[in-house]
Amino acid sequence: MAGEAMAGTAISFDANVLFYAVDGRDADKQVRAASILRRAAAGRLGFLTLQALGEFSFAAVRKGLLSRREAAQSARDWATIFETRFASHEAFDRALDWWADERTSYWDALLIATVSTAGAAALVSEDLQDGAIIGGVEIIDPFGARATERLAVFGLETDEE
Repeated sequence: MAGEAMAGTAISFDANVLFYAVDGRDADKQVRAASILRRAAAGRLGFLTLQALGEFSFAAVRKGLLSRREAAQSARDWATIFETRFASHEAFDRALDWWADERTSYWDALLIATVSTAGAAALVSEDLQDGAIIGGVEIIDPFGARATERLAVFGLETDEE
């Protein structure tokens, strides 16, 4: 965990960042998430996992933000804006090991393992431990105190403080 070498230079985004970008119920988080994603897309600095797209769709419907059709279209839109990656067998094996060792939940482990094996050095997520390094992937809370500074390390300059 902590102290592991960084896996790559790309950055990926958890479903919660996608969700906040379209959720107007928290204006500050919406502006921040949308800004980060807009800048990442413009600079071709990140990718999404199919898992994050699926989790976004499910959460948007479950929380009453979008209809199923709207959520499906939104996920397709995200997939055209960003490159997408899927879980490999290697990621599946890593996730099972991390889960079995009680390091994290299975679905979080699969997301991190997928991001790691796809070459990302960071995962932007509000739901995981900010600053943790798991499988060579640094977790960055987009709403954390030092998020702007930490995202800039990966070439992601944001327009919001």
